[in-house]
Amino acid sequence: MTDRAKTVSGPIGKALERLEASMKAKSKEKAETQDISELLTSPQLDLFIATGRAASPKDELATMEHPVYAIEDGDQRILSYEHNGQTLEVTPSVKGRATIHDKDIVLCCVSKLVDAINHGQAVSRTVSITAHDLLKFTNRSTSGRGYYLLEQALDRLAGTRIKTSIATGKPARRRTKAFGLIDAYEAVTRGPENRLEELRITLSEFTFDATLALEVLSIDPDYFKLRKGTEKRLYELARKHCGDQGRWKIGLDLLQKKVGSRQPLFKFRAAVRAISEANTLPSYHIVFLHTDDSVVFYGRNEAGLSAMQVDAIAKTPATRSRRKAIREPDNAS
Repeated sequence: MTDRAKTVSGPIGKALERLEASMKAKSKEKAETQDISELLTSPQLDLFIATGRAASPKDELATMEHPVYAIEDGDQRILSYEHNGQTLEVTPSVKGRATIHDKDIVLCCVSKLVDAINHGQAVSRTVSITAHDLLKFTNRSTSGRGYYLLEQALDRLAGTRIKTSIATGKPARRRTKAFGLIDAYEAVTRGPENRLEELRITLSEFTFDATLALEVLSIDPDYFKLRKGTEKRLYELARKHCGDQGRWKIGLDLLQKKVGSRQPLFKFRAAVRAISEANTLPSYHIVFLHTDDSVVFYGRNEAGLSAMQVDAIAKTPATRSRRKAIREPDNAS
């Protein structure tokens, strides 16, 4: 721990200590020779395009910014959302609204399309993939239950309807009609248990237009290891707004709106604080500031470390005393 981290108390001091430790560990890891066996068994290397290339995980900008997907299972409520003049209405099917975990299927397809586009291959809205490769890419179980849950997720994606003024593609086109999060899917099964084998997933025009325009961001493969819906949404927002920069701050009430949580604010606050304490978000540290009920995201990189150090200095008693003295000069003659 640096002397600076030792002298700073509170949430930023704790976060600075953690970030410095993780930066040292990352530096040590880079200096060591990577074990080739670990590389060959990476789940993200199990999804191959026709040429045998591995696809890098991608996320679509529009659904990173807005709460299109539910963060809780079994959500049957219609979502009406408006922010900065952009509107969104999401209507679930009888099987419920598609969740942030169901979105992994869309991200797998988008990742595959972006790789093909980057290598000059022709693409269409329909993506072919084996169910096994999709499960492996999204870090899901390949047991019988894993295949069953995959089919349930596809049903929710196809059944959930969206109506929005959010534009995608270049030139931007605005939608006034409702459409599914995926337009359709076709499944080939085998065996007496009818286990899913081959999938043909047809993406919505909304998603396909965004993909063609490369309105996507690379995401950390560990995103697929997150098991809580709130964690996934916090990562998406941090990736979009903080990116590779050092810092992004947002008020808790606006963060709750963007996450799409319908919990009472005090419960959402407790959930964010618990995630902050667990410190499991890939690529980012979360610091909750109770002084103004806000959340600060710091990148797990040099820019994040620098930003956190600046904030830490601003929070030290000596700095606060100097600022107070400047604001309140001695009036004695």
